[in-house]
Amino acid sequence: MKLSKEEFAEKFVSLFPDKKPILDEHYADFNELLGHIYFADALNEPLIEMLASKTEKTRISEYCTFIEDMWRNGDEDVVNIVEVTILERLSDDKNVWDSFGKHISNDFIRFINTEVLTGNAMMWQVPRLEYNK
Repeated sequence: MKLSKEEFAEKFVSLFPDKKPILDEHYADFNELLGHIYFADALNEPLIEMLASKTEKTRISEYCTFIEDMWRNGDEDVVNIVEVTILERLSDDKNVWDSFGKHISNDFIRFINTEVLTGNAMMWQVPRLEYNK
């Protein structure tokens, strides 16, 4: 059974308790989980900063593992959040994009290179990720 965006938000704050206030504020502001907004604020923006500065390698790997978990085990809405919000934003900066690729599995890279980059019009100009050795 695939997990919903609400289930992934709860899983995210259980893994990263420092992100709980962002989730609480999000629910206070919107009265529901708007997955694209929440995961952009709580996950994507901090990850981009870490990838750009190449700091906190363990935390980067944990975030990337979580994104991959969303892709593998999320329902259609969750996979859409990964493809549209997370991957599109990560691909805005070539150095961030390349660094991200070093922290994900070759299966996920294959999916990105063959499905996302060819099927998402917003990402047609994004360079393919290199496979990890």
